[in-house]
Amino acid sequence: MVTPPPPAPPPARRSLNHRWLLVLPFIWQVGLVPVVNDVSFAPLNIPFPMCWQLLGIVATSIVVGVVFRLDRRAGVEREEAEFLAATEPAGHTAGSRPDRGPQR
Repeated sequence: MVTPPPPAPPPARRSLNHRWLLVLPFIWQVGLVPVVNDVSFAPLNIPFPMCWQLLGIVATSIVVGVVFRLDRRAGVEREEAEFLAATEPAGHTAGSRPDRGPQR
């Protein structure tokens, strides 16, 4: 009788601490409103709180881009692809849509 090979050890846990960077836009947009609301400086005749919100949109885009790249470096995309392949229903191909037939 042949014994089955031992199961593979679980993959090493990657650090995803960089996702804490996603808290910065929240602090920018919500946490600092009381501080920014009383500023009378108006660049280009735009109220400072509005400029603060516009800069917050740019800062949020940068932070999300940085986290995306750090996730990619940590192998999150590969892990997600493996998960999707393992949970794909039988008979389902990558290019077909079960509710509407094949994509065009």
